Amino acid sequence: MSELKTEEEQIEAFKTWWKKNGTALVLAVAVGVGGYFGFQAWQTSKLNHTSEASELYQNLVQASADLSVEANQKTVTFIAQQLNDDYSDTGYAMFAKLFSARVSAENGEYDQAISTLETALANTEDASFIAITNLRIAQLRLQTKDFDGALAQLNQVTAAEFMAQKHELKGDALIMQGKRDEARVAYEEAEASLATGVTHPLLDIKLKDLVKG
Repeated sequence: MSELKTEEEQIEAFKTWWKKNGTALVLAVAVGVGGYFGFQAWQTSKLNHTSEASELYQNLVQASADLSVEANQKTVTFIAQQLNDDYSDTGYAMFAKLFSARVSAENGEYDQAISTLETALANTEDASFIAITNLRIAQLRLQTKDFDGALAQLNQVTAAEFMAQKHELKGDALIMQGKRDEARVAYEEAEASLATGVTHPLLDIKLKDLVKG
């Protein structure tokens, strides 16, 4: 009987405790479970969001393969705008601006292309993207014969893996200014910056032409 009484007392003690603390415990468990599943849902939503952006970007890249076709230009412009409007929190939106600028350049709208790229530069801290964008802007400035502007833009390129492109474009700008000796030095620096085992036939031709001259 003493054991039964002890059990009865334990049950009564639990009932008393539950009256005082049961509601709070249920709420705590509910909040914990809700938080877990809420986090899981957020993670799934985030993955879906990124996956959608990736699919759009692949379509954009495919359409950009031949920008001489007007329909492809319209597709690139539309998808790039969608990425910027709805997926601005992904890296795909950042790279979409490069393609928007390509469409503008294809139509000879160099100032618009430069403006688009400058906007992209102002909204990123990614070192590789900054280097690529500065190189693109320099190329566009050469198209407008803004040689000093192109050279100033190239000075912004500091990433080691882009030194060959930087020096080659610098040589192009100097050639256009009639500065052949300086251009030769720039091309030689570009050649020296190539990764081991990498060949650049066009750069070789540029150097040989200067030597012949």
